[in-house]
Amino acid sequence: MNLDARKQKILQAIIQDYISSAEPVGSRTIARKYDLGVSAATIRNEMFDLEMMGYLDQPHTSAGRVPSLKGYRFYVDCLLEPTKITDGEKKFVENWFQDKVSSVDEIFQSTAKLLARITHNVTLVMASQRLNSKLKYIRFLPLDDCRAIMIVVTDTGQVENCIYPKPAGADMEDLNLIAQKLTNYLHGRPMASIDEKTIEAFHESIVDDVELYRLAFRSMERAFQREEQFYKGGTMELLNKPEFKDVDKAKSLFTMLEEEDVVANLLHDEGEGKAVTVRIGEEAKLAPINDCSIIEATFTDHDVVLGKLAVLGPARMEYAKIIGLLDFMKQHIHNHGNHRVDAGGDRADLC
Repeated sequence: MNLDARKQKILQAIIQDYISSAEPVGSRTIARKYDLGVSAATIRNEMFDLEMMGYLDQPHTSAGRVPSLKGYRFYVDCLLEPTKITDGEKKFVENWFQDKVSSVDEIFQSTAKLLARITHNVTLVMASQRLNSKLKYIRFLPLDDCRAIMIVVTDTGQVENCIYPKPAGADMEDLNLIAQKLTNYLHGRPMASIDEKTIEAFHESIVDDVELYRLAFRSMERAFQREEQFYKGGTMELLNKPEFKDVDKAKSLFTMLEEEDVVANLLHDEGEGKAVTVRIGEEAKLAPINDCSIIEATFTDHDVVLGKLAVLGPARMEYAKIIGLLDFMKQHIHNHGNHRVDAGGDRADLC
């Protein structure tokens, strides 16, 4: 059975009221607070139908109704309109970035803290270190007769190194020449763009022993195997939510969020290519805790995923506000990154 317009309005009113109050919602409350043009008795009958259809739950016989996970899903997919953040919140964001951020890496750390401060939920940020950086220079340092240390430095200040096995007959002068040619060719290129095509194009531009450079490319790839950095904020905010008054439940969630593999799994959801996704209940992959939601935004540069911002909290989340906030944050991060370039500083493309 499809939901007619009246049922949709009543479901929307119940969800909005429950999001703000965290208390079961009764028909008289809806009739009093929302101008739906129908009596409390009619609302009560519609609420019964919505419960039978799985969109509402009744925690106790004499209590009002609360949204079910199915109800939240319908609300997000069909009824929700993202709200714009207030002028005060915009000013808060601008001041926060101005005061707290002095490097590209701090943008992501500050974003996690900022989102937690505004939403009062857990925030998760994944920044792709490799994708967010451009090559600055390559150097070699001697290690022993058979090996050298290859050092790769990016414009974001990231320094990675790995062991480079020296080819037979190659000395440090040969390696310094390799480093110079690679630096000249790759300087300013995003690390994400250094792929097989780049390597082949480089090989075609030189007459030296290509194997020396192929080995250098392989070593550089090993140096950047750790491609992602994760940041969290607002974990303790959940303790103020009635859904997490149960200490064992809160402890279980906190324990999961301390595992980087769990956080990575949460943020690696493809989201079907959408800019903002909402996962509710079991969709959030937080079993055995199935009454949470994750709202996630992906920021990109020319279709390349550079990072993700996510807000995690109880299913009773302010979906409209948080989605609007994530949209604004994506744009602000983009503008903040561009401002750093205009000011003459090195930075990574962020959005």
